Amino acid sequence: MKIFLDTIDLNEIKKYNEIFDIAGVTTNPNLARRFGMSDDIEMVREIGKVIGKKKEIHVEAFGDNFKEIIKNSERIKKNCSGYNLVFKIPFSEEGVKAAKYLKKNKYSTNLHLIFSVGQAIVSSTINSNYICPLIGRLDDIGHNAIDNLSKIIASYRVHSSKTLVMGSSVRNLNHVIDCYKIGVDAITIPMKVVKEMFNHPLTDAGYLLFKKDLNQMKQISSLNFDKKLVVDANTTLFDTLVILQKQTASAVAISKNNKLAGIFTVGDLNRLIKGRKKFNYNNKIINFATKKPISVDITDKVEDITKLVKKYNLGQFVVLDQQKVLGIVDVKNII
Repeated sequence: MKIFLDTIDLNEIKKYNEIFDIAGVTTNPNLARRFGMSDDIEMVREIGKVIGKKKEIHVEAFGDNFKEIIKNSERIKKNCSGYNLVFKIPFSEEGVKAAKYLKKNKYSTNLHLIFSVGQAIVSSTINSNYICPLIGRLDDIGHNAIDNLSKIIASYRVHSSKTLVMGSSVRNLNHVIDCYKIGVDAITIPMKVVKEMFNHPLTDAGYLLFKKDLNQMKQISSLNFDKKLVVDANTTLFDTLVILQKQTASAVAISKNNKLAGIFTVGDLNRLIKGRKKFNYNNKIINFATKKPISVDITDKVEDITKLVKKYNLGQFVVLDQQKVLGIVDVKNII
């Protein structure tokens, strides 16, 4: 089943054209102005820059009668030469007449606004490249659009029709799935539904679980822990608080003679402020530190931190390279 994007949002077209193999893009006159394009010529050219000249661009050749449809088709083709154009023509007596003429002159056609098997039969007699039965609009008035599509497809196969059936007016993912099940040749899908096709809660949950398991196997050396959160034991409490605020951090490691001397956390600060003892912000930070903090070595794995979190319920750990103090790792960034 060929998949066409029902949009002229160039960013979305570029994104999904790179992700999977779209057959092309379907357009309509209303979309051009909505996305800031001056006319249908600019619209075709801009889309063509994104998807190239081989993939199909279905463009409206609107007109109230045969002559207007032909005139619009010729105008668009003349100004957009080299692109793989399929001209969308509203189904009517004048529309079918125009499509027949265009087919004889090597134009590709898509008779749309199809709602019945009878209209599909007429379209097949002139070998229109596509017909576009509408799904959502038919459902809206209480008809079974998928059943209608099934009848069209079945009748085409009985008679080996060369006309391809393109499902359109797609409203939800079930429409896409139903079209695929009954063997629709092509479908044009709005971006909201395209995005739904990529999503499933179990896929997301499985991905996060794999990511978590792989992350647990990493060495701490691979993490972006904060190496600026190390102060000398002689640093004042005030200067230490400035560093914590600047780094928006919750803890700082304290080093003395290049060895771990302690850790000072926001929790320590809160207990200090709430305590009854007076203190001086110019005092050395070592006087307020938690001695003998829990530390991890840079060669340890993330899962080792996870075990320590479960055992001690701590939020920050000092990272060492043997005895040298390297910085602070915050649990919320890795677990």
